[in-house]
Amino acid sequence: MVRIGIAGIGAIAEEYIKLIVENKITNCKVTAFSSRNEIHMKDICEKYSLKNVTLFTDYEKMLDSGLIDMVMICTPHFLHPNMAIKAVEKNIHPLIEKPIGVYSDEVEKLVKLLDEKENIKSGVLYCRRTSKAFNKIKELIENGEVGEIKRVCWIITNLYRTQAYHDSGSWRGSYKGEGGGLLMTQASHQLDLLVWISPNIVKVTGFCYCGKERDIQVENDVTIQLEFENGATGQFIASSREFPGTNRLEIIGSKGQIILNDDSELIFRKLEIDEREYSKTTKELFGKISYVETKLYFDDSDNRIQQAGIVNNFIEALENNKKILCTPKDALKSLYIINGAYLSSWEKKEIEIPLNSQEFRKRLEEHF
Repeated sequence: MVRIGIAGIGAIAEEYIKLIVENKITNCKVTAFSSRNEIHMKDICEKYSLKNVTLFTDYEKMLDSGLIDMVMICTPHFLHPNMAIKAVEKNIHPLIEKPIGVYSDEVEKLVKLLDEKENIKSGVLYCRRTSKAFNKIKELIENGEVGEIKRVCWIITNLYRTQAYHDSGSWRGSYKGEGGGLLMTQASHQLDLLVWISPNIVKVTGFCYCGKERDIQVENDVTIQLEFENGATGQFIASSREFPGTNRLEIIGSKGQIILNDDSELIFRKLEIDEREYSKTTKELFGKISYVETKLYFDDSDNRIQQAGIVNNFIEALENNKKILCTPKDALKSLYIINGAYLSSWEKKEIEIPLNSQEFRKRLEEHF
C-alpha cells in the first residue's frame, strides 16, 4: 500500500483525489496534503470524508514527516522541477503534473539527480499515454508495419478557449504566470504523444502568434516545422481560437499510412510493397501501389480513465517495478520542443534540439 502526499490542492489535485476515493486508483491511500491554504485543505478533507490525512502548510515538512512514500506535485508549472528535486533528495518518489516544468535547465538537473539516485522513481502525469488509440499507433510503428517514417503532420485546432477562460485566473495567459500559452498548456499532451511515437526530433522552427483575438500575452495560434533524426519532416499546427476545429494526425511511412481522426477513428493503409523498393523497380512514371485499408475505432473520451491509468502505472512501478509510462527524461524531450518553438519564434531562426537551455531562460524572462 503506497502512502501518497499531494502538494497543491487545486482543481487538478481534486480530480485525482476523487479517483482515489472512488477506488479507480488502487493500492494506495492519501496520508498528507500540502498547501498554503489550510482552510481549503480542511474543506477538501470534509468533502471527501478523508479523516486520516495530515495537513501541512510547509511542503518540506510534509516530505520530512515519514507519512508518505510518494508525492503528487500539482502546483503551478514553474514550481514542478524544484519541488521534485526536493522530494528526490529526501527519498520520496515524485509524480509530477504536466508540463514537467517551464525551464528545461531545471528539468535537466532533476534528470541528472534521478540518474544518481537509482532507488528513487519519478513520473510525469501525461495521461494520454494510456490512450488505446495511441498505444495501437505506437505498436504499429515499433513492429515495423509503417516502415521508415517519412512525415508526421498533426492538426490539433479543437482546443477552443474563450476570453472567459483566460480571465478565470490571474495567472492565465501570461508568460510570468504559465511560462507560455497554447504549447505549454492546451497542446502539451499532443506534443508529448508526438515525441513518444515519432523518431527523435533534432530541429524545430516555430511560428507562434500571440494574443490572436484574445486579450492575452501568450501564443494561441502555432505552426511548428519539425525535422527528425532519420530525415523525416513534420508539422504541428495548433490553435485555441477556432471552432469547431480539427484533430487529425497523419503518419506516413515507407510501408503505409496511419490517419487518426479525433483520437478515435484509426485508418491504417498497408502497402503491398515498400514505397522505396517500388520506386526503384517500377517502369511507371507516376504509379500506384496497392494497399489494404483497415479501420479501427477506439473510445478514449473519458479522460478520468486515462488519469487513473497513469497514476496506477506509477504505483505499480513502485510496488512491482513496472516500466513508468512517462519519466522526467521522457517529458524533457517534449519540453525541449516547446522551449525550442518559442525561442525559434522570438529569434526567427531554426533551433537545434536539445536547445541551449540558458539562452531560452534569458529570452523567456525578457517577457515577464
